[in-house]
Amino acid sequence: YHDFSRFIEEGGVLPKQKKAGSNFPANLQRILSDANYSHIITWMPHGRAWKILDKELLVSSVIPTYFGQSRFESFTRQLSSR
Repeated sequence: YHDFSRFIEEGGVLPKQKKAGSNFPANLQRILSDANYSHIITWMPHGRAWKILDKELLVSSVIPTYFGQSRFESFTRQLSSR
């Protein structure tokens, strides 16, 4: 087990993968790694899960920017299909 909750803060860099450009998991990782969104969606302290702190802001600003749609139901459907 490795705790990744502070990976980026401690200078860790996520390697770019050829296929990981714009797929759902890659976009979600980008969002969770961006400190600008930490008041909206953030890693739990143990680093094994994340939590949505402000669903309305997630739907109005984050989801449309990264996923090209603005429906929370579509976002959660993507989560459950992984």
